[in-house]
Amino acid sequence: MTDYPSHRLCRTDEIPENTARGFDLDDGRSVAVFNLSGEFFAYRNICPHQYAAICHGRITGTMLPSDPGTFEYGLENCVVRCPWHNWEFDIRTGRSLFTKEPRRLAPVDLRVEDEWVVVQVKPHARPVAQVAE
Repeated sequence: MTDYPSHRLCRTDEIPENTARGFDLDDGRSVAVFNLSGEFFAYRNICPHQYAAICHGRITGTMLPSDPGTFEYGLENCVVRCPWHNWEFDIRTGRSLFTKEPRRLAPVDLRVEDEWVVVQVKPHARPVAQVAE
């Protein structure tokens, strides 16, 4: 984990398995936390395509590359689909699936501490104040 400020979000049992939950931080940013069968992942709560709240996306699987005329489904409960345009991301890595563009969800440091979900997010850079002359 980094030395950034910690945010204690909720107890682990408040995010059911194979679901996501969004959290608004004190500085106005939002974090999405995913529970994949008891393993937790956190990302900034924005889809890199057009900035939808990714926590509202559907957690599912996807069609895998396969031979012509065959359809192979996989990655069950490891994919989140953006609620606006169905862009798919692997929740375990944050990477987009099957797109030519290298888009990914922005990761957030997460740890589980005494059954609490805790994240650390880099603070906003503060603009330098201009002094009036």
